[in-house]
Amino acid sequence: MLTQFAEGRLEDQLDKYDHWADRFEDLPLYFMTFHGQQSIRTVIDTMQHAVYVYDICHVIIDNLQFMMGHEQLSTDRIAAQDYIIGVFRKFATDNNCHVTLVIHPRKEDDDKELQTASIFGSAKVSGL
Repeated sequence: MLTQFAEGRLEDQLDKYDHWADRFEDLPLYFMTFHGQQSIRTVIDTMQHAVYVYDICHVIIDNLQFMMGHEQLSTDRIAAQDYIIGVFRKFATDNNCHVTLVIHPRKEDDDKELQTASIFGSAKVSGL
């Protein structure tokens, strides 16, 4: 993120690192410190806390598949994915807070363009 913010590779300009790091610290960014699968309730509670305490208006969830885990069967995963998306939609509406949800497409051959069918799940995901 710092490289994108500085619009250049700071590895090649170490003398500018402190300047850009200080500017980056001034941005109103807050990070959830979750790693691995989390319950949707835990994530939503954390997001609601951030709306209340920090008055945030945009949340980025990266990514849906990792959050859901891999232990569910494909039919259960579709239902779980639809449920989670519904919960995020309700959160966005109730809290006047935009939610960006990262969903990685399945692997395709390099010569094939990605399509809606490249996204696992139902039309609810691609129709957001």
